[in-house]
Amino acid sequence: MEKTGPKSLEKILEKFFREQGQEQRFKEIKVFQVWDQAVGEEISKNAIPISVNQGRLLVAVRNSIWLNELGFSRQKLKSKLNRALGKNIIKEISFRISELPDQKPNQIKPEPKEKSPELLKKLEQLLSTIDDQNLKQLLKNWLSKSI
Repeated sequence: MEKTGPKSLEKILEKFFREQGQEQRFKEIKVFQVWDQAVGEEISKNAIPISVNQGRLLVAVRNSIWLNELGFSRQKLKSKLNRALGKNIIKEISFRISELPDQKPNQIKPEPKEKSPELLKKLEQLLSTIDDQNLKQLLKNWLSKSI
């Protein structure tokens, strides 16, 4: 396989998800990346996205005050997030009171799925462009859980 130079991790992941027919899923996952900037510091301290599936975003909030406040701001939040994502990805936002972690989650916990040999082979081909073995293994583990 001919190497064409370094590629960004985002581009590698985007290509992989697109090849698997999961481009929409990749776009949804980006909500975790844009959340803090899109909603602002005050909201991001008191609410975090915990899952997104088929355009439905679930957000954990610190207490009933934030549940009420963000419930009234639902449409505004949805607009801000979709603007940050560059497309109308988020269709609906739900909130629930939850104890927030000290650190924000870095990944989605997807539902376990059976992986086909073809899918695993494509994953290996995609990751073959990465020289760093630790990074390659980390990405393989993460992608295996994400698709």
